[in-house]
Amino acid sequence: MKIRAHEIPEEGKDYALRVKGKTANRYFSLLKNSDFQALTDVTGNVKVWEQDGMIIVEGDVRVDLRLTCGRCLSRFRYPVAQHFRSIYSPFYQTCQEEDLELKPYDMDVSIYNGEELDLDNVLYEQIFLGIPAQALCSPNCKGLCPVCGANLNEGLCHCEAPPAYSPFGVLKKLKLKG
Repeated sequence: MKIRAHEIPEEGKDYALRVKGKTANRYFSLLKNSDFQALTDVTGNVKVWEQDGMIIVEGDVRVDLRLTCGRCLSRFRYPVAQHFRSIYSPFYQTCQEEDLELKPYDMDVSIYNGEELDLDNVLYEQIFLGIPAQALCSPNCKGLCPVCGANLNEGLCHCEAPPAYSPFGVLKKLKLKG
């Protein structure tokens, strides 16, 4: 859903947003190295208002994603529920200022181009922020066996444990004279 900056009422406006799971997955598939999928529709409730020439968006986003565990490579369901507040400045206003030095609050401001802001993209941005850097199916995931690749969460494998790595292991091969 796109909103035009000049059409935002002075008191702000509330929006209930829904992006179909299939639509979200098409968007996610365009991203490089994305390995997640929406299992439900993306839903959000946001309030949008203008203040000092900037658009402020505050609300909530919810979706269930299918992620891949970073240790055992199994797929699992991960609910994302984010409350957020984002500030957007128009591109033309930001680039016309002669002083290009960043101020502390500039790090909290995003830029939108043109006369309208796409609220669906705001929701997608918040989903990405809700995905953990290392997705784990559980905090105590045991991962894969480094020898045979068996999932250690499903049981022990019968591999011989590899010798512990030591950076000084190469010294065992060193032959000394004398």
